[in-house]
Amino acid sequence: MQSTRVQQYLDRYLGIPLCAMLGLFCRQAPVTPIPKKVLFIQLSALGDTILAIPTIRAIRNAFPNTEFTILASPTNLTYLAACPYIDRRIPFRKTGYELISSLRREGFDWVIDLEHWPRLSALLAYATGAPRRIGFATKGQHRHSLFTETVPHVQGRHEIRNFLSLATQLECPIDELGLEVWCDEKARTWIRETLAKAEVSLNQPLIVLHPEAGRRGEPRRRWPQGRYVALANALIEQYDAQIVLTGAPDEVAVSEEIAARTKHRSVVLAGRTDVNQLAALFADATLVVSGNCGPMHLAAATGTPVVGLHGPTNFAQWGPWHRNAAVVRARIPCSPCLNLGFEYGCQALSDGTSPCMHTIEVTAVLRECERLLADGNG
Repeated sequence: MQSTRVQQYLDRYLGIPLCAMLGLFCRQAPVTPIPKKVLFIQLSALGDTILAIPTIRAIRNAFPNTEFTILASPTNLTYLAACPYIDRRIPFRKTGYELISSLRREGFDWVIDLEHWPRLSALLAYATGAPRRIGFATKGQHRHSLFTETVPHVQGRHEIRNFLSLATQLECPIDELGLEVWCDEKARTWIRETLAKAEVSLNQPLIVLHPEAGRRGEPRRRWPQGRYVALANALIEQYDAQIVLTGAPDEVAVSEEIAARTKHRSVVLAGRTDVNQLAALFADATLVVSGNCGPMHLAAATGTPVVGLHGPTNFAQWGPWHRNAAVVRARIPCSPCLNLGFEYGCQALSDGTSPCMHTIEVTAVLRECERLLADGNG
C-alpha cells in the first residue's frame, strides 16, 4: 500500500493500539462454507492489485455463484473496470462512519484483506462484521488479531505466491499463475491515434521508458535521469528505436527533462494516460524499461518484454512476473532493504534517489534490453 508519511504514522501509532484492543473482542463465529457475498480489500497500490489477480481469479473460479465485491482506490478500480472476477466495486477515498456503516449493511460472509502491512485495512475488515475474515500475519505489523484466519506473509517470496497462500487457505484450486489486463477498444484506439499524431510508427521498435518509480514525493526507487538519457540515446542509435516516456500527472517534469536531453526526439505521454490507456501503450510497445512500481507490473501483465530496475526493492519479491522479463539490480551489501515498501535503510541523496540506484550501470541495462530485443526479434 502506498501512503504518505503522516498516514503511515497514524496507521502505526493509532492502528496498532486499536487492533490490540479490538482483538480482545474478536471471537470465532459460525462460518458459511459456501459464501453468498465476499469482499476483497485492496486500498492503494496498483502493483499489489495486479499481482493479486491470480488469487482473485482462483477464488472466483472456486465459487462461481458467489457475489464478489472489492473495496479499492479509484486507480485500482480503473484497472479493474472490466475484470470479469469482480461483480461490484466500492471506491475507497476516506474512512468514516458512512463507509463503515455501508460495509456492515452489506452482510458479507467473508472478507479477504489483500494488504500486507496497513492496520487500516484490517480494521475495515473487522468493521464489516463478516464472520470469516482472512488476511496476512506480517512480522512486526500487529494486525493479525482482527482476522479469524491468517496466513504468514513471507519476506523474500514473490508477492504473487504470498497472495496465493490466501487462496490455498480457502482450499481453492490454483490452475493459472498469469497476470491479466482488460484494455477496451476505446483505450487501444486512443493510444494508436495519439501515437500516430506524434508520428510514432508501430512498424519500428517502440520502447517505453517509465522513469519515475513511486509517487507522492518519494523518488528513492528512481534511476537517475542522466542514465535514462544515455540508455535512450543508445537504443535509438542501435535500433532506430522510438522512445516514449510515461508517468503520472505529478511525474511529468522528470519525463520532460529526459526527453529534452536525448539526442533525438522522444515523445512524452506522462500525465496523459489513465491506467488502461497506459496498458494499451505497453501492449503495443516492443520493450518497457521501468523501476519497481505499479506500471512495471502492468507492463508485465500485457506480455510485453520488461526490464525492471531494482535498488531498494527486493527483486525476488517484487520482480516483474513474466517469462520475457529481466531484472537489473543494485550490487551493494545493503540492497535490497524494502520488503513491505516503506522501510528504506538509508537517507536519500540530494536528487531524492537512493545511493543503490546509482550503482546500476547503463551498460548492464542496455545488455538486458539487447537480449530481450534479440529474443523478440525487435
